[in-house]
Amino acid sequence: MCGRPRHQHSPQLRVHRLIQNLHARASPQAVTGERPFAHVPDLLPDAVIDAVPARLFIGPNRRYGQSGIVTLADAWVLEEPMSSYDDQDRAWFHSQFMSLSIRKTGFEWQAFVNDLMHAVHPGEFMAVDPAGRGDKGCDGWVGGLMLACYGASNPNQRYVTKKVESDFTTALKYWGDSMDRWAFVHNNANGLPEMAARAVIELRRQHRGSVRIEVWPPQVLWNHCGFLSRGHLATIIGSPPSDHPAGMTYIARCVESLARTRLRPGLDPVEEVAYGKIEHNAFGATVTDLIKRFQIHTGHVRYYFRFASPGEQAQVSENLRARFAGHRARLDSSDAVFHALCDDLVAEAFGMNGFPDKTQQRSAALMVVTHFFEQCEIFEAPQEHRRAAS
Repeated sequence: MCGRPRHQHSPQLRVHRLIQNLHARASPQAVTGERPFAHVPDLLPDAVIDAVPARLFIGPNRRYGQSGIVTLADAWVLEEPMSSYDDQDRAWFHSQFMSLSIRKTGFEWQAFVNDLMHAVHPGEFMAVDPAGRGDKGCDGWVGGLMLACYGASNPNQRYVTKKVESDFTTALKYWGDSMDRWAFVHNNANGLPEMAARAVIELRRQHRGSVRIEVWPPQVLWNHCGFLSRGHLATIIGSPPSDHPAGMTYIARCVESLARTRLRPGLDPVEEVAYGKIEHNAFGATVTDLIKRFQIHTGHVRYYFRFASPGEQAQVSENLRARFAGHRARLDSSDAVFHALCDDLVAEAFGMNGFPDKTQQRSAALMVVTHFFEQCEIFEAPQEHRRAAS
């Protein structure tokens, strides 16, 4: 029998329509998100369940189809269709997120966490303004979950321990009636200092059965927010690059912003990048892939310098080396340093109007940084390490 093929809706769209139907049948009490209204495994096939972000299934294991329950408040996330992005973009978002987590401290870290939580829980998450009488131990609240944010580049063990204890005690005193869970959201991907970890264990022992005490390093925060749409992630984390080379005007803008610093006399000549430099600097898989992908585009940067004013490449090289030294002094992660250099360049080169394509902004910055990774001494070369050790 001939005819038009039946259109196959994606699992995401089928879930979206199911949620819409459930909205129509839900009771008023369910709108608060406190009352479950659908046992998902009974309503959805496994293929559909596997296509939905883990956050939409709230159960003992927080895993797809394992005693999962979806609540109406969680379902609101599907009301806005997600813009699609591929695994390459997803890997960049994750790498950039981890880099930002390391680099953001103090109120910058708290604001970063709040922006992500507002995107994940629109209309539900509440940040507390510490101005006036202070936040009384609440850096943010949603659905019984109380957040305490702590970001530091070089955390002191005793200070972090006191921070954990005092933040929890203060939150319990002023917000206890509204606090079912308390999470210490910190920016150290390597974990808490030993004394602070022991303090968390002791708090859990003391308050077992009354308040669930959690620790959220960057990995847990990413698991909570990583499913957001490309648009949301790009707004908060930054726009990923494209596989296509940026236009020459974007490259020129990056170079010009780096050339503003006057060149110091006696600059050593630029040398070719040493073999094994990527491996020696212990880049993660995503940044390694970025460098290799953008190495094929650095010819565009060399072409620009071929027609640039005399000495401009040397000026840019000197400036970039100084920036690299500053980031390397405070960041242990090569990935974080690489992302920081690109972020600096995007912010300074494209802070004003006239360059609206954010993917080209990121691509141009990556092309310029990768060019100087190849050509000059940003990041250490293997023989340089051996010379320093001898």
